Amino acid sequence: MGARPVIPPQRHEAPVACPDWIDNNRNQVERLWARLKEWRAIATRYEKTAASFMGVLCLAAALDWLKR
Repeated sequence: MGARPVIPPQRHEAPVACPDWIDNNRNQVERLWARLKEWRAIATRYEKTAASFMGVLCLAAALDWLKR
């Protein structure tokens, strides 16, 4: 689909050409998911429907944004 990996390569692999802003955003997104997974409902996905899961996810993200 045209997507390119942003994961830093290992030492024995050829480097992936990607701008620094992509790597910085990837780091921020990974840290956000780590903070959101502290919520048990998000980590285990208790909600049965996608809409209710999205609601809990939005609530957790909003509270994380207010806390930061």
